[in-house]
Amino acid sequence: MTSISQALALYDTAARIDRLRIELRALPPAPTIPHISTVSALTHTLAEITIDVNEHFNGDLHSLEAKKAVEAYSGALAPAGEAMMEIGRMQAEIAFFNFTTHPLHRDSPPGLKRCRQQANEIITGSCDAADALLESAADVLREAATRLAPPPARLQAAERARSPHVSAGEQTHTAPANPPPPAATATAPRTAKSR
Repeated sequence: MTSISQALALYDTAARIDRLRIELRALPPAPTIPHISTVSALTHTLAEITIDVNEHFNGDLHSLEAKKAVEAYSGALAPAGEAMMEIGRMQAEIAFFNFTTHPLHRDSPPGLKRCRQQANEIITGSCDAADALLESAADVLREAATRLAPPPARLQAAERARSPHVSAGEQTHTAPANPPPPAATATAPRTAKSR
C-alpha cells in the first residue's frame, strides 16, 4: 500500500470509531436502562473494528509506511480494548438488573428505585469511560494518518478541516492585506476666492 492508501485506511478506521461513539452517545440517559440488544450491537461493532485492525498486522510490513501504520493500529488497540471492557461492564449490569434485580424487587418500589439508581451510575460511568477511550483510539489513528499523508494531501486535509463547506475545486478569496486608499473627492476644497 502507498502512504496515501495507508493514511486513508487509518482515517477510515477512525471514522468508524467516531460513528460508534455517536451510537454510544445515543443510548437513553438515566433513569432509563438501555436495552441489552442495543448495547450488544455496540459490542459487535467494536469487535468488527478490532478484527479489521488486526488484519493489518498480517499484511506486507516491508515498507516504512506499513510499519508506521501498524504502530498506529497497535496504539489504538489498547484504548479500544479498554472501551470493549467498559461496554461489556454496561452489558453485564443491564443483564443483571433486568434478569435478577428487577424480578427480586418488583414488589418493592423503594428497593427497585435504589437498585435502578445504582445500575444507572455504573452504566453511565462505563458509557462515559468507553466514549473517552474510543476518542483516544480515533485520535491516535488520525494523527498517524496525518503524518503518513504526503504533503499535498496534508495541506488539502488541513484546508478542508478549516473550511468544510468549500469544495476542493473552489477558490477562497481573501481581502487584500493593505486596503486601497479612499477615493479622491470630485472637487478639492478652495482655499481662496478667485477674483
